Amino acid sequence: MTRTEFGNLAFLWGAWTFFEAVWIAVLWQSRSRVLGQAVYRVPGLRRVRRRAGGKRVEVILAELAGRGVAQEHRPDKDELLDRWHRIVAGRCVSGLLAAVPVLSVVLPFWWETSLARTMVTPFWMFAAGVGFGAVSLALVAADERAAAVSDAAGVVAAESIRFLELLLVPAGRRAQDSALDVHGKLFGRLRNALRAQARHGSRTMPPAARARVRATTERLIAALDDANQRYLFGEGAERDTAVRDLSRLVADVLRHSCRPRAERDSLVIVDPRLLADAPESDEAEAAPEPLRSRLLAGAGTIAVAVGLLGGAVVFPGGGAVSELLAAAGLAGVALVCPPLREALHRARELVPGGPSTGGNEPTATYEEQSRHPGPVAAAPCPDRAGHSSATAASRPLERETTRAGR
Repeated sequence: MTRTEFGNLAFLWGAWTFFEAVWIAVLWQSRSRVLGQAVYRVPGLRRVRRRAGGKRVEVILAELAGRGVAQEHRPDKDELLDRWHRIVAGRCVSGLLAAVPVLSVVLPFWWETSLARTMVTPFWMFAAGVGFGAVSLALVAADERAAAVSDAAGVVAAESIRFLELLLVPAGRRAQDSALDVHGKLFGRLRNALRAQARHGSRTMPPAARARVRATTERLIAALDDANQRYLFGEGAERDTAVRDLSRLVADVLRHSCRPRAERDSLVIVDPRLLADAPESDEAEAAPEPLRSRLLAGAGTIAVAVGLLGGAVVFPGGGAVSELLAAAGLAGVALVCPPLREALHRARELVPGGPSTGGNEPTATYEEQSRHPGPVAAAPCPDRAGHSSATAASRPLERETTRAGR
């Protein structure tokens, strides 16, 4: 493959990837990335693998009923199937869309190199293809993160289904996997999803409401931990009781989280009656966002900012569009770079017409004023309310003149 042909393919990949990155960033910031929201409107996709998903839902609900979970704590079948299938279909389509630009470069490159075996392919072409694949994988991870931030309840629903399938239908697990490793991994992902739901689902609520949601979530996690410990270390009837408690809690969480996002008008994540005997947790205030999520968010912001700056450089004609792209790129870098943010803030103050900082004389702070109070003006006499302060000094002289005349 010649350099010109590879450059044309790379340009197509870059254009597609740039617009995809901007699209993911916009949906991420607006909290509107919901898996399957737009894809599920296509009539053909509503039937792909839906029957198989319906059978899995029926098995889960039958196992819940067999474990003694009441109907009021079980999710609705149609609501659960629709919610789950939307998430699966949206995730598959988003993965395919991310793979299209890589395939548009890799397949012609493979075709050309396989036919023209007499030509030596430069190493930098292979390295560029690997770089394209890495960027596309990063976009897939960023899209998943954007969906987790926008629709945290959907992530909880998906993780709850996986955990219930592992707990109630162990025959579906692959034989080469370790049961304890898979159980611990899925249980940890469920806890992280619950904390993310408490963090992102109540971000626009008052502080008191957010604190209450966090406290309820930590109590729920404490109850799940207790039942999980009894499940892992129990035998016989104690183990069956632990399975029933775990199933009841996770099923009720699934019942609340499987509702469509547009219809969720409550911050209730679990029936409060199920947490009546749950221990109080001291980690309600100490549940920060995981380091992996913070690193991914920072990397995604940097990638979008670099893309915007690159678009400002290569945009044909320049002008106002290039300036806007450059400003947006600098703002994106400043979000994760405090020194740059402080430098931009100081530069804005130096620009003519920027925010004024007042005169050169230092202004006394509130503490200094309270430490050195100024003279307190005396209350005016009612008889002198009509006189101005400018004539106050002449009044004693007027009194002496009047007395001398008398």
